[in-house]
Amino acid sequence: MIISLRKLTYEDLKKQLSKEDKIVVWACNNCVRFCDGFGGRDAMNNLADQLEQDGFNVIRRELIGMSCVLDLVHLRAIEDATREFFEQATVIIPLTCEDGLDNLKMVFKGKKIIDVPKTVGLGILSTDWHTLRLTIPFEDTGLKPTPEGMPLEEAAKQLGIYAGPFVTK
Repeated sequence: MIISLRKLTYEDLKKQLSKEDKIVVWACNNCVRFCDGFGGRDAMNNLADQLEQDGFNVIRRELIGMSCVLDLVHLRAIEDATREFFEQATVIIPLTCEDGLDNLKMVFKGKKIIDVPKTVGLGILSTDWHTLRLTIPFEDTGLKPTPEGMPLEEAAKQLGIYAGPFVTK
């Protein structure tokens, strides 16, 4: 399973937004959902709720099975049920892996796509650990692979980034 972490805190994210933005919070419901809750329905709704409470204009919450599949992302831009929202949107906040981020940038040219994810390697979910662990870090991270893996919070700490969903309060 792909392991993705967050590059930004909630405060960092807010600094990239304006109250005039029309925001879509886009969440993948596959790998990143298991990355300490970085993606998925709950993370999407919690982030969107907090942004709205802070006075930002969230016009859509978009949950997709796999953002890494370009055709699925493209369908959101052209389907009757979603096209209008993406035409109106000025900003998309991706709770995805880096492949999902790249697909959003490819499909929604002209939209501001916030650079949130950092994909750091491959991991495994074990009933023994009750959590996802990074077992095969990508070489550019400088982290060492281990059979028992590394908790995502520890990997994030070593990389100077963040694990899990946006913490707002």
